[in-house]
Amino acid sequence: MRGAMFRWWLIGGLVAAGSALAPASAAPSYSAAGTGGSNASSASSDGYAASSDGYSSGSDGASPDAGTPEITGYGTSGEYGTNAGDDGDTGDQDDSDQGDSDQDTDGSDGENSDPDDDNEQTPPTSDTDPGDVGDTVVSVRAIRSGQSNGGAAPLTFGQVFARGAVPENDSIHARVDDRLLPTQVDAKARWDDGSLRHAVISTRVAPSGNDTRIDLARVEGDEDGAGSPLRIDALLASDFNARIEIKARGTRYTVDARDLLNDITASSGGCSDWGRQCKQWLSGPQVSEWIVGGPLEGAGGESSRLAAYFHIRAYADDNGEIERARVDTVVENNWAYPDETRNAQYNVTLEVGDEEYRNNGLKHYRQARWHRVLWWNDDPGLYARIDTDYLQSTGAISQYADVEPTSGLLNSVRQSVAPMNNGDQTDYMPTTGAQAAIGPLPRWTSAYAVSGDRRAFRWMLANDDAIGSYGVHYRDRETGRPLEITRHPYVTIANRSYAQRAGSDYQRDLLPGCQGDCNNPYEFDISHHPSTGYVPYLVTGDFYYLEEMQFIASYVQLWANPEYRDYKKGTLRGAQSQVRGQAWSLRSFSDAAFATPDDDPMKSYFTQIVDHVLDDYNDTFVDSDRSPLHVINNYGAVIYPSDGRERVGIAPWQADFFTWAAGHAAEQRMPGADKLVGWLADFQIERMTGWQDDPTEGYCWLEASTYSLQIRPNRGADDYDSLEEAYAANFPELVGTRCNSARMRLRMGNMEGTSYQTGEMVGYANSTTGFPANMQPGLAMAVDSDHPDAAAAWRIFEDREVKPNYDNQPNFAVVPRSR
Repeated sequence: MRGAMFRWWLIGGLVAAGSALAPASAAPSYSAAGTGGSNASSASSDGYAASSDGYSSGSDGASPDAGTPEITGYGTSGEYGTNAGDDGDTGDQDDSDQGDSDQDTDGSDGENSDPDDDNEQTPPTSDTDPGDVGDTVVSVRAIRSGQSNGGAAPLTFGQVFARGAVPENDSIHARVDDRLLPTQVDAKARWDDGSLRHAVISTRVAPSGNDTRIDLARVEGDEDGAGSPLRIDALLASDFNARIEIKARGTRYTVDARDLLNDITASSGGCSDWGRQCKQWLSGPQVSEWIVGGPLEGAGGESSRLAAYFHIRAYADDNGEIERARVDTVVENNWAYPDETRNAQYNVTLEVGDEEYRNNGLKHYRQARWHRVLWWNDDPGLYARIDTDYLQSTGAISQYADVEPTSGLLNSVRQSVAPMNNGDQTDYMPTTGAQAAIGPLPRWTSAYAVSGDRRAFRWMLANDDAIGSYGVHYRDRETGRPLEITRHPYVTIANRSYAQRAGSDYQRDLLPGCQGDCNNPYEFDISHHPSTGYVPYLVTGDFYYLEEMQFIASYVQLWANPEYRDYKKGTLRGAQSQVRGQAWSLRSFSDAAFATPDDDPMKSYFTQIVDHVLDDYNDTFVDSDRSPLHVINNYGAVIYPSDGRERVGIAPWQADFFTWAAGHAAEQRMPGADKLVGWLADFQIERMTGWQDDPTEGYCWLEASTYSLQIRPNRGADDYDSLEEAYAANFPELVGTRCNSARMRLRMGNMEGTSYQTGEMVGYANSTTGFPANMQPGLAMAVDSDHPDAAAAWRIFEDREVKPNYDNQPNFAVVPRSR
């Protein structure tokens, strides 16, 4: 038995990675369009692509011939921060990190070696006394790209620090060997003990060769960079310019960044951390970043749908003068409550200094957005290669096995996407079976997490940009931030038809229906949704990716039936019936709570959501001991039939996803998560070890990865009292047979019409997306709990004879920290 001008407006923060398919007629002027997705529309009659969260018998595991395909090519250019074209560029040999080491190289035999090294500038230094700088906390590598001019150049990146590594009153300073570099630390979030959790770090370095190791060392005392922060008037004193022109339905909108900045300097409000007219994201003598923008205005008045923003990051040279600026221009069609809502089609031109980007005939989907980075006065051409092993050790992401993507894969993957292109994301996410984006982290992000390779980094950014093409972005015009259910407790997408009839509070929060063309070839699905924006934000420090992460977490809440989520509390048990949907939703909430800056108005919103969610699970399951099997057994979880009896079984692999999500939240130190994962762990551990006390009657680990498991005798009955009882009900043919014996394997083969090797678990044991692989992250989190049989459970799992090679698909290659 076996998912023109801008009107100043509220700006809650930067806008997110949005890129999706531009039709052939909308190809950028300098390139060919990327590959496309389905032409079928997934929009409902009112324009809402709200997929059902009902029962689906499909799984996220797969047989070898149904697994995630090898993804190749079709990428659309561009190293992070460069002005590369959407020309289908993929990683290549010359662009790899091959030959990189922890030792500095002289550049004589590697990529981008500079024949004029003698002409390099004198390396920049810091005024800090070297004697005040302590031990190295972590190192970062500055790697040259083909665009680097070989001189001193700025470098900005995000860095997560382990709890306690940088105490509350201390700071960080960058150095190369014994030479201190100018360092600016924009602290964003702190751990519960006050120590630094996440910061955006900027420095200035003259790389020696292609690969320069930069040590980030602890400095006692909260060291601020010497000098005053770069100011807007200093940028305006230069010849900096950036502008956007959009032509839509005969209306021309032209916006000049200098005009916006001039308005800021003329206003009394200036630019503040969370200002309405201008948001200050970075501030210091090395770099300052300002975000300006809002709804577009043209000769015909304000656009009811389109908005654009300039994210202007200005860098100082060695003399403190502004020498260059990075401009991330973001275009949105995503107001939550616009006067009219539909797709838009337009021609767009972006100009920043001498760089230009054009896209004609671009169809911009509703609730979607896209962005483009261009440079004024040249891209410095440096890539910050973060120590991803250290990133894993902080608890921000899971611990991964020692795997390494092959150069063959990394040389073939996309490096960016065109606007309104879904990249490698699944165009119809409700599709069951394996998807490249399913897992604790998607394939591209996990490839980056285990390698740090620049090609994997670009691949990750490209596909997080691609989520911008999906209709899941709802910006509140009153706050400028992603829509919050605390402000709109009756908002819903899934139950909009009822809300439309209900009136009263529902009417007040009712999202507008479509007025015109709202077709989008891409459909999002909460039960299959990927981690988005989280890791890119942590390692780049771009608020752009932070906000994309916030939009996804916001959408998960506003999608649900208000009553089922308990209105503004946002609980998950009823809101997301499928356990996998609950798992990935919990991940999105806890990631947003973990990464959102401490002074961001969204911080308290997400932390309160996580508190409500975890309290609800602990009250319902842990404190009441509702299930002797230690599983989530709400109505939407117990959906599988057995022997003609309806709704008596669960999907163990979905339970494994949820245990991972709870464990991930615990590693992020979300209150209550430890308690929840400690309770859940029994289900993973005992499926691996139940046979040890009774090798013929106890639960045999070969069946731990079964697709479905009957947990009660009849619909509505109490769960079985033990896994041994469940094992007997599910596998009567195996009871009385010694676990992993030749006779057991023969009987398993007869039951399923196949053959099994010694130590081969059911469910495609050698597949990177099979059910044993699906089990692995949850088991890893369970093993890190205090369960007495944890070590034995992992030893059995790790020593099994048949298992996948995760090198090129590390989505599920999570391992215990205690192994």
